Amino acid sequence: MAGQPVVIHLSVRRFFCPAAGCPAVTFAEQVPGLTWRYGRRTPVARRVLEAIGLALGGRAGARLAAAAGIAAGRATLLRLVRALPEPARATPVVLGIEDFALRRGKSYGTLLADMVTRRPVDLLAGRHAQVVADWLSAHPGVQVICRDRASAYAEGARAGAPDAMQVADRWHLWSNLTEAAEKCVTQHQACLREPAQPDDPPIQAPETQAPTALIARIQERYIAVQELITSGTGYKPAARQLGLAVNTVKRYARAASVEELLGSAERPSNLDEFKPYLHQRVSQGQASPLRLFEEVHAQGYSGSKANVRDYVRRYSRWVRASPPARPRPQSATRSPGSPSTLTASTRKPGHSCAPCWAAALNWTPCTTASAPSPSC
Repeated sequence: MAGQPVVIHLSVRRFFCPAAGCPAVTFAEQVPGLTWRYGRRTPVARRVLEAIGLALGGRAGARLAAAAGIAAGRATLLRLVRALPEPARATPVVLGIEDFALRRGKSYGTLLADMVTRRPVDLLAGRHAQVVADWLSAHPGVQVICRDRASAYAEGARAGAPDAMQVADRWHLWSNLTEAAEKCVTQHQACLREPAQPDDPPIQAPETQAPTALIARIQERYIAVQELITSGTGYKPAARQLGLAVNTVKRYARAASVEELLGSAERPSNLDEFKPYLHQRVSQGQASPLRLFEEVHAQGYSGSKANVRDYVRRYSRWVRASPPARPRPQSATRSPGSPSTLTASTRKPGHSCAPCWAAALNWTPCTTASAPSPSC
């Protein structure tokens, strides 16, 4: 009281139960609002300590309680907080689902959060579809489910809340777009030639282009894997030590260089010199892989029939998916080096760009060169 500890000596009556089978036998009289059974402090002091523990936790809360004249250790504050009942929560209308690692590569859990209040709702053991479906079935009322692109969460959402709308969260959209764009740009670095140098270039200090995050990560992993494998470490111990999958460690260990891991837009193939002819025949309506194989085989192609079949199918799908190019009027105000005038002549011969990147960069697609890589 007033910052000083106070001890109240209270005299109460004690009662005895005459029943032989009564387990209590004796009990003391309680004063409402001041005492309760097995209580060591008043209800007011208990509520104050609970509020301090919720706000500050153990150590900091104990220091504040001592300054307020209430003797309580950090363990006491934490015990009071754990004894509090769970607050009643309504089922969120917009539910966020995300996984987290208890032990990376071994054990995972699922975090449920209310995307409106931005507060956690529940933690689930595991990240399987059935776990999410059971929770959604027990908590009806979710209208929007914001999740990542994991198939398990999609299946669980369809089973537990079939009427809810599933959306991708903003972070995963940006993350997936960034990774896809970075990988595609890395693979197509050879699509553009170096710009022509002027006759008398200005003298400049040599500049070194910093590698992208993807290239730097691949280089670091390659060096780490090669060092472990060279020292005699097995694939599984190396995977556990680096936090990678075993197949990833094998791929890095078997690669002869970093450039082999980075890859290129298109690798040399014995079908490259026959691709213009295949493009012409497909545009003429000949879509039979067997017939086209016989024609290029007669011209000197020595590869397999499956190689021709797979390429013709990929190229046919790309042709059907690519919209026809609309004529665009020439503008006299654009400079020759502007992005809109970049055509196939400014790229290396034999290379082409995927239609998605051609449309994004406003390039003119090349129809006579090799087909764009369908994997881009």
